[in-house]
Amino acid sequence: KSPAELEQFLLAKGGSLGKQTGRVAKVDKEQKSQASPRLFSLSSLQTEANRRYHASASQVLQAVQNLYENKFLSYPRTDCNYITDNEYAYLAQNLDRYQGLLPNSAEVKEQMKPLKAEKRYVDSGKVQEHHAIIMTKTVPSQAQMGKMSKLEGQVYDLVLRRTLEMFLKAYVYEKTTALINVGQLTFKASGNVSVNLGWKILEGPVKDAQLPPLEVGQELTAKLKEQEEETKPPAKFTEGSLITAMKTAGKTLDDEEAQDILKDVEGIGTEATRASTIEILKKRGYMQSRQNKLSVTPEGTILCKAAEAEPLLVSAQMTAQWEKALKQVGAKERSQDNFLGQIKKFISKMITEVPGKIQVDQGLQEEAQTRQAKTAAIGPCPVCKQGEITDKGKFYGCSNYRGGCHFTLPKKFAGKNMGKRIVKTLISKGKTDKLDGFVSKKSGQRYSAKLQLEGDKLSLVFD
Repeated sequence: KSPAELEQFLLAKGGSLGKQTGRVAKVDKEQKSQASPRLFSLSSLQTEANRRYHASASQVLQAVQNLYENKFLSYPRTDCNYITDNEYAYLAQNLDRYQGLLPNSAEVKEQMKPLKAEKRYVDSGKVQEHHAIIMTKTVPSQAQMGKMSKLEGQVYDLVLRRTLEMFLKAYVYEKTTALINVGQLTFKASGNVSVNLGWKILEGPVKDAQLPPLEVGQELTAKLKEQEEETKPPAKFTEGSLITAMKTAGKTLDDEEAQDILKDVEGIGTEATRASTIEILKKRGYMQSRQNKLSVTPEGTILCKAAEAEPLLVSAQMTAQWEKALKQVGAKERSQDNFLGQIKKFISKMITEVPGKIQVDQGLQEEAQTRQAKTAAIGPCPVCKQGEITDKGKFYGCSNYRGGCHFTLPKKFAGKNMGKRIVKTLISKGKTDKLDGFVSKKSGQRYSAKLQLEGDKLSLVFD
């Protein structure tokens, strides 16, 4: 824990900092194999797409939904990682067509294993409502692939590769572990060398951490150095890692029964609601995402402090209790009216008691209010000169509405989306530079024009 402690340790072990002689004491080589990952559920697909492409959970869900509606992927809102024998059969029949979508299809075919449904992926007993997300029998043409959005193409490619990996051989590698003595100190070095890529041929280049050839008794030059470090806080959540955390919520509960219940229902939320929960927190300003890292805003901190007034509100324990009650309703051990009555009592209690318990730091509240006002205001109203133009959701409008100013601007004009930058230019300068993206109602053709604001009238200007 200190330089002095390190010095004493080295003296006791006959070592020192800097260059010295080491000797190989032991070399072990072991061949290992690794099966391909399980098939995608919605959560695992959202996690992977966020890790690779920094796409939000809601964006991934929308992309999968679009691919499902176009009949390219199976039903998206599933928490299952398995398929049945029926799905396996049609996937096996269409393997050549699926492989044709890959740039290295010839190499992939060389890694194919004999067709056989394996329990790791194919288990009808573990498929309840919907099976894992896989390709359908409808294989997109190159033209159809070209019409997909960038994220849709990426998501389809992820599902395609993950599903095809099930049909490929295991990844085989040789692991070498060496023990090296320096004085009475023993160090361990390890490295892997790929023997057969198997399914990893679909994952891109494999980076092996190789060791040079080593033999027992071999002399080496060792260089020992001290390194001072500080502990680091856990990494911030991404949307992908937060989805996983929501699925595994409850592992830290002391109540074993509650743990089992939450494990059975896979934590808090469902495959269909976790993405929308995150999106709502972002839209309401409680949480923000920057460079794919989530953080809590000052408004979110106030929400957290409010929740501290009633810990049950943010406890996975409550989710477990409700799930237990729902199971009792299903088993006719409790009536629906009893359960709903308990919920009503709980909500009434919260509404009555929690507001009185909340104690929010005044400085924090002022910071949140100031930040919210700065974020919301686009600029001063050009009509009444008193209010601020803010985003009202479906349109832009003046904050001085109650004072009599009814000035608004649309979110879309002549087929073009009106972003905040355009609105800011209009209300400050009265006219924009030439903009692309306007669409004719009659012909559907795109054209360019300037936007002009005179008083409260918005119009197009052509050179």
